[in-house]
Amino acid sequence: MPHDQPAIIGAAELTPGKNVPYTSTELHVRAAVAALADAGVAPDEVDGLVCAGPMTNEGSVFLSEDLMDYLGLHNLKLQMTCQLGGGTHLAMTRMASNVIARGEADTVLVVSAGKFPPIRDGGRELMALVCDHAFEMPYGPSVPALYGLIAQAWMYETGQGKADIAEVTASQDRWAALNPAAIAHRSQRLSVEDVLASRPIAGPFHFYHCSIPCEGGGALVLGSSRRARAGKHRPVHLLGFGEGHTHGFLTSLARPGRTGAARSGPMAFERSGRAPADIDIALLYDAFASNPAMILEEAGFVKPGGAGDFYRDGRADPGGDLPVNTDGGLIRFGHTGTSSGISQILEGYWQLSGRAEGRQVLAADTAFVHSYGSMLCSHVSMVMEGAS
Repeated sequence: MPHDQPAIIGAAELTPGKNVPYTSTELHVRAAVAALADAGVAPDEVDGLVCAGPMTNEGSVFLSEDLMDYLGLHNLKLQMTCQLGGGTHLAMTRMASNVIARGEADTVLVVSAGKFPPIRDGGRELMALVCDHAFEMPYGPSVPALYGLIAQAWMYETGQGKADIAEVTASQDRWAALNPAAIAHRSQRLSVEDVLASRPIAGPFHFYHCSIPCEGGGALVLGSSRRARAGKHRPVHLLGFGEGHTHGFLTSLARPGRTGAARSGPMAFERSGRAPADIDIALLYDAFASNPAMILEEAGFVKPGGAGDFYRDGRADPGGDLPVNTDGGLIRFGHTGTSSGISQILEGYWQLSGRAEGRQVLAADTAFVHSYGSMLCSHVSMVMEGAS
């Protein structure tokens, strides 16, 4: 069986918070058209389409079929809609990468866009998606409260506290200051003290420990090595993926302070032939500030209990030895509803293709990208590398 080296050859990202009037389908079309133009690929050259299905009533359950017609994609060998929550986008990218590697497709469009449901009016709708209807939802917990249980278990096991995870927000705020597209770009800069002084949401989280709900999304164009050689930009190769699925609901998580990242991260490193020490930047899904800290420990970048010091020492900051969430992350860039997991892949591509502008990490060649879905389930990791 042939084995090709897939690469991202073009992309586009919708600025969060600037697309309020558009429907979910319109957002998908806008992102896809822009990504194809960026890659220099015509619609009739695309032979694969993978998109993220809606989690709420924001779009069609037959989204991939709809997009085929709206975009004029009539030569497809692969077409599907996928949904794993925040882990969807890395899973879609893995699927597209595997198809290209096997020689079954040459150019695959990966697209996701959406809107975060209104916090007040859509809260119950959101809970219905992520909670066990028999054993969790009747007791009325909120999403922050459930994540808070996981965070407090992790803090108990590792000896870390609210100030440690406040360091995550403060670090990502410094990155948002360099990113004009970030929701928080023009906000007053946050210190650890500011985070801890913000209003409590659900223990251990304060307001600034939480991501910013908004709308947005983006698209990637993946191509074969032939496509990559002829591309307009520096190709970014997808070296290896890993997945870790340990539970479906929070009440099924055997050890609340540990998740599937401990499986998916090492698997991605093994399959890519890289190690944590080889990584130049990390892009980690961050619905709440505790999550990047947990993932850094589970994926092997720091020892258990060491994430707080990692952030406190400035290692994740601009100029640090392992910049983390260089676009500001979901906490400061924006949490774009069902499409939020594509943000990390896009930022990895911008950085490794040398297109991150004012936040560009110098000599960035290799990135670790990690996302998860629902209550820290459906973990997917990826190692990507810019072409030499």
